[in-house]
Amino acid sequence: MKNVLIFAFVCLLLSCSKENLGTVNAYLGQEIKLQEGQSALYQNTGYDVAAVVKLKVEDVSDSRCPSDVVCFTYGRVEVTLAVGSGNGKGETITMCLGDCDGGSRFEDTAKVVVGALPYEIRLQSVTPLPTIKDKFSQTKEVQLVLERL
Repeated sequence: MKNVLIFAFVCLLLSCSKENLGTVNAYLGQEIKLQEGQSALYQNTGYDVAAVVKLKVEDVSDSRCPSDVVCFTYGRVEVTLAVGSGNGKGETITMCLGDCDGGSRFEDTAKVVVGALPYEIRLQSVTPLPTIKDKFSQTKEVQLVLERL
């Protein structure tokens, strides 16, 4: 009986890990929507150094004002992205919308270099806004664009 309880506890812990939501194929300049844990693969054309750019939403930290409450400040949402080439080499960046670094941002941009080529990532939105009722149970969707500089 003790072994059955231990087995059930281990299964419960393993089920709490982030789900693999698959990979979206995208092209440069395309507006895409990804959920936390989801990736996008960008296939470059031509004779570029980096043939594939991979973008993955690692984490979404949302402290924006819930839509069903009146707040004095908007709050902020931070998105952590892993950016790299198809071989896994890359970097992790954090982007922010809302009350970030002393100012309000409704779009955030970041410049990254993948395989010696410069790119710009634009974080456009994170939906839905939190609510008091479902503050932690909502699946966040991140809208962004990757472009070559």
